[in-house]
Amino acid sequence: MKKSRILFACAVAVVSALLISGMANAKPAPGTFNVTITVYDTDASGAPTHIGSDDFNGNGYAVYSSSSDPGTATNVFEGKQLFLDLWGQSNRTLYINADDPLPGSPAGPAPGKYWQNVEFYTGCWDANNNLIPLQTITTSYGNCRTGVNFTSNGTKYKFDMGPNPPAPGPATGSSYVQCNTISAGQCVNWTVTPNLNSPTPRVANLYLFGTKGLSFLHQYYNSYRIGISKP
Repeated sequence: MKKSRILFACAVAVVSALLISGMANAKPAPGTFNVTITVYDTDASGAPTHIGSDDFNGNGYAVYSSSSDPGTATNVFEGKQLFLDLWGQSNRTLYINADDPLPGSPAGPAPGKYWQNVEFYTGCWDANNNLIPLQTITTSYGNCRTGVNFTSNGTKYKFDMGPNPPAPGPATGSSYVQCNTISAGQCVNWTVTPNLNSPTPRVANLYLFGTKGLSFLHQYYNSYRIGISKP
């Protein structure tokens, strides 16, 4: 019996070592590049945003970087979609307030600082419904989608606004990507905010993750100011 336990422990150790080695040697998808993300707690006018920072290394903002924050991911996947992933750790959080309901919507999840299943994302689409490489947006663009996944009290939600909704639901606003710095003909620094010129500005849908996929719950106001820089 003791020998069996020893053999089992050795097998587990070998498998674990292989998995860790595989993760360490894994290569990112082609075109993917790391970025530094700054999350602000207010918009340009000074009003509090619905998505904010943990003030971890700043006052009124915080900087997130996979190179300095173990267990996080801050990258532009395949050069097209921005992701800020926090679920691999519990040290860094995002403030998420999905509890500013439109008339007729009930109270939402409690506002707070979250890390479980947290994934913030942004992507932009052209007229043919294709994702646009972020570095080719050298001025500004307003047909963009922004959202965040998070878990509150054991329930996983998606708070989303923009084109190509993830599941059926009413129309939302969209987000706006502004290029701030160009290098060698490509943008290397951007700011993401709600598109105030959309038909329903700052309106987002709240979805519930369930066993059969996403289901629409209600609509809430959303605002954010996100800075992105390469590297």
